Amino acid sequence: MAVGSEVLTDNTRKKEGKILNPFLVLFSVIVFCAVLSYFVTPGAYDRTDLNGRMVVVANSYHSVERTPVSFLDVFLSIPNGLQGAAGMMFLVLIIGGVVEVYNRTGSIDKAMLKISSISEKVGSQTVLICIMLLFAFLGGILGWSEQVIPFVPIIISLCLALGYDALVGMAVSGFMCLMCFAVAPFNIYTVGLSHQIAQLPMFSGSALRLTALGTYTVLSMAYILYYARKVKANPELSLVKDIDDSSLRRDFSAITDRHLNKVQVLSLIIFGMSFFVAVYGLLQKGWGLHHMSAIFLFGGLLVGVLNRMDNHAITDAMIAGARAAFPGALIIGVARAIQWVLTTGGMVDPIINWLSGMLQTVSPFFTTVGIYIINMFVNAFIPSGSGQAMTVMPVLVPLADMLHITRQTIILAYQFGDGISNSLWFTNGTLLIYLGLARVPLRKWYKFIIPFHVVSFLVACGFLYFACEVGYGPF
Repeated sequence: MAVGSEVLTDNTRKKEGKILNPFLVLFSVIVFCAVLSYFVTPGAYDRTDLNGRMVVVANSYHSVERTPVSFLDVFLSIPNGLQGAAGMMFLVLIIGGVVEVYNRTGSIDKAMLKISSISEKVGSQTVLICIMLLFAFLGGILGWSEQVIPFVPIIISLCLALGYDALVGMAVSGFMCLMCFAVAPFNIYTVGLSHQIAQLPMFSGSALRLTALGTYTVLSMAYILYYARKVKANPELSLVKDIDDSSLRRDFSAITDRHLNKVQVLSLIIFGMSFFVAVYGLLQKGWGLHHMSAIFLFGGLLVGVLNRMDNHAITDAMIAGARAAFPGALIIGVARAIQWVLTTGGMVDPIINWLSGMLQTVSPFFTTVGIYIINMFVNAFIPSGSGQAMTVMPVLVPLADMLHITRQTIILAYQFGDGISNSLWFTNGTLLIYLGLARVPLRKWYKFIIPFHVVSFLVACGFLYFACEVGYGPF
């Protein structure tokens, strides 16, 4: 079976009917933003080129002619969003195809059986911890988010085999990656770009961010393990006990030889090496999404050849895997369409100007917390971390200077607001993909995650208070 593929029975369709369609959610937001463009008072900041990037000129807000989003623009936003997110979409499709090649070699199924047998010796909670640490590294150090989508179904199936529910599988993989991405100290898309705009040394202040990463990693792991322990002890306590997860489970009964042969072991090594080479290229060579796609594509083709799959078998596997990954890739493009509508309708600058204007009459700490909260709401409309940085940071940096708050502190508040809320907003395409892969309805997800976010908010405020008190810098 291809990763993420499914055959829906009538009963399953009834179950799935309870899950909010992510495409309907995103298109509804697009329509809402289009209507909003007729009512928001138009205005804009001047922009200038900064090292090849267009950034806002502070104190340059002025009235402009209204440019409402037309009926045709609503539908034009979809192809424009797909075009803007093409690199990430292609990466998801290619990795989806590559994972299916590995699936058809039998190496992944046998590896999962091996992990299941190991869990009997070391405990399934230990296995969960190892998985979470891996995804914490991918999100917190590499700044990955959408890139892990093809691997989430594998982890979900593994967690189901270990006696947990699909929500645990999604949480230890996708959610863990999202949370660590939120506070990643070396994230080029958020921290790196913000430092460039604020003219701070690249990745300066990493000690506090590393502390935040460690804190949120432990906090997330403890919360997930608490829920996982309850579910395994009593499946009736599962929040998704009424959801049919049969299509998420792997059938191991047909596997007669459960030992990995030498070629399958080599296949898994190549799988791991693909990650290693991609990480090395990102950190040392400045590689982008296309380089990552090429590395995983090469690894997948090599594994197919080593396992004596002919050209038709490899092609069929790649197409089947990409087909299964296509809905997730499409969500990424449709989510990007929201940003296109907001930009076309001239609504981004008025919203930012209004929000930032409310912060100039309170104390530095409450201003910082306000910026954190504002960026949480901005993230609902600009789900791109880099897009949000280019929009809000040129406004927030001079605001920080006027209020005698260090630029580093303002960037930390932006990073928390942008990243931590990724697991809250239904406009975040990546979150919707994760939930769809695990068959978790949005209301069930909120029931699971809101208590965590209450604690998470307080922890973030604690870090911001410390940053204000010590003059988190260098400036």
